[in-house]
Amino acid sequence: MSDVTASSALESILKMVTPDDNRRAAAARHRASLEEWLERDVAIVRMRETGSWHHGTALKTSSDVDYFVTMPGFKPMYSSPALETLRSSLSRGFSGCMVSVDRPAVRITYFDGGPDVEITPAYFRSTDDYDIPDPDGTGWIRSNPAVHFDYVNQAQHKTNGRAKSLIRLIKTWKTLNNVPLSSFYLEMRAASYAADNEPIIYDWDLRDFFKSLTVGLRDMNDPTDYGRRITTGAVSAAELAKAAVDVERAARLTALARKATDAGDHASAVEHILALFDASP
Repeated sequence: MSDVTASSALESILKMVTPDDNRRAAAARHRASLEEWLERDVAIVRMRETGSWHHGTALKTSSDVDYFVTMPGFKPMYSSPALETLRSSLSRGFSGCMVSVDRPAVRITYFDGGPDVEITPAYFRSTDDYDIPDPDGTGWIRSNPAVHFDYVNQAQHKTNGRAKSLIRLIKTWKTLNNVPLSSFYLEMRAASYAADNEPIIYDWDLRDFFKSLTVGLRDMNDPTDYGRRITTGAVSAAELAKAAVDVERAARLTALARKATDAGDHASAVEHILALFDASP
């Protein structure tokens, strides 16, 4: 008789998707070379890690490593020149990778299997406030990476170190099922949910989180009260419709898994949990 439960299956998935030492070492090597080059070639003022690797919610094989680089001089009226400055510099400085603009950043895709990197040109405003390229336009938007970093860490503290793992599980579902919702949107929704629902029990809270999405899959107010509304990431009505179908399926599977666990049918519970992370029909 198998001793595997929904809970232990989710713990195993977490171990598989959390970046290991080799992945972290590759990211560190790339950062060192990028920072050295950009300091010399562009005279950047500072390079700081942001995003999921910095938050501690990255996935082993699919999360980019994100950086803000503080640019020298005065901010141009439009953000395209800053992006092109970084793209051109990185293209000259590095082989063995593909460099392209992917607003609001310059994306570097390595051919050695290391994690992709996104470098965002940033102009200092005050304290941790920056102007970065507008993802949806040609101008600039205000950003403060420290605010969202602190918000996720507060949720982690409130849940005795379990919020970030819940976020990882949700982002794994998104990645494996090609759900057209942004990772940042899901991270902020999940952190907000976790902070209000301590203690976190993974199979229980996956069910309740997905249930909450079925009645509220829309842009959200920034829970930090810092910035503008956080969009779902779906760029069309068709993508939003697909995301809604994916969320409904996730809500159904996690509800079935929890029901089976409550009935002592652990084999069925595990089957439903594994189906959650399987995009097959």
